[in-house]
Amino acid sequence: MNPIVLLVIVLLLLIVLKVPIAFSLGITGILYMLLFPGDVSAAGLLDKMIMGIYNYTFLAVPFFILAGSMMNTTGISERIFNFALSLVGHIKGGLGHVNIIASIIFSGMSGSAVADTAGLGKIEIEAMKKAGYTPEFSACITAASATIGPIIPPSVTMVIYGVISGASIGRLFLGGIVPGLLMGLALMVLVYFQAKKDPKHFPSFPAPTAKNVWENFKKAFLPLWAPVIILGGIIIGFVTPTEAGVLAVLYALILGIYYREFRFKDLQATLVETARQVGAVMLILAGARVLSYVMTLQRIPILLTNWMIGFTDNAAVVLLLINIAILILGMFLNSSTILILTIPIIQPILQKYGIDLVHFGVVITLNVMIGMITPPLGVCLYIASDIAGVRFERVLKDIIPFYIPLIIVLLLITYIPGLVLWFPDLLMK
Repeated sequence: MNPIVLLVIVLLLLIVLKVPIAFSLGITGILYMLLFPGDVSAAGLLDKMIMGIYNYTFLAVPFFILAGSMMNTTGISERIFNFALSLVGHIKGGLGHVNIIASIIFSGMSGSAVADTAGLGKIEIEAMKKAGYTPEFSACITAASATIGPIIPPSVTMVIYGVISGASIGRLFLGGIVPGLLMGLALMVLVYFQAKKDPKHFPSFPAPTAKNVWENFKKAFLPLWAPVIILGGIIIGFVTPTEAGVLAVLYALILGIYYREFRFKDLQATLVETARQVGAVMLILAGARVLSYVMTLQRIPILLTNWMIGFTDNAAVVLLLINIAILILGMFLNSSTILILTIPIIQPILQKYGIDLVHFGVVITLNVMIGMITPPLGVCLYIASDIAGVRFERVLKDIIPFYIPLIIVLLLITYIPGLVLWFPDLLMK
């Protein structure tokens, strides 16, 4: 049996048996070492695991995760929600639109779909249920809007992609702005028509007064500056993406102290949760690096590139096939694992067809975010359904319509590269 076929079977079997993905990847690499000791030694395998996470830029990951968590524990999320409510709560679809706008704003601070769902989602879902929205819809719109988090900068997923591919993280951040706004607009259109069809379950609020909008804007003014400071610092060269993560944490801390909502006992819990999330991500990165190295030894990227060239010379078809493959993988693997496993294989294909790495980076980021709300994995959907107090199985039917606007935006940015590259080309020559 072909060694790669054997390893894939073993990996899939381990995943089916619910072995943690980091250990599944590591065990698969060790199996290869035992079967083919001449290709890689134990020391070489360990070296690959360490080098998989030994990168200065990866320091941005824990800082952005920590910043998102701190935003949630210092009352900033609630200020953002109230401001969004005063802006769009009166539109048909009410709190559905508020949910989306709040996620767009929060996206510019956290860079994490999980942080958005778990933190901001608690406020959103509680308010929606209290207003008369069904728990199923509340969970689905919260999970769907949270996918905007890693698209609008900053983005933990884009940092990981940039390190693996060598693409400019600053350009990736800028490239996500227009697609992120398109996602928000597309989701709001869907919510509007759902509300129009069933107004009973989509209550809206009275139109706010100018005074109400102004009061909520003043309360949210400082948090609204967070994305401007973070992204602006990167664009003008004041900070690197890694240093921007530190800046985000400091800004969240300053706001927490200023609003007098910062408590040391909350900080301890936040640090522990951040360490847990970062540890999981880094273990996956280390394990996936081993399997990626094995695939390189077996010349899989070269073989796949040659097969693709023989199959089609049309870059549009190649992008469609890659998108379909990533969407399927997103049903079973988390975003970090997908990037580590696929980018070394896909990158030679992208270069052969002249596909811009920044353009593709935003495309694959949106693609894997759709996986975050797609069962059987669907991490964000699990979190949102748990917060809403509804069984996961009950939200599966309600989440289906939300795939439509997200996939439409995915296809738009796939085949209209200018939607991604216009901003980076404008600001970062």
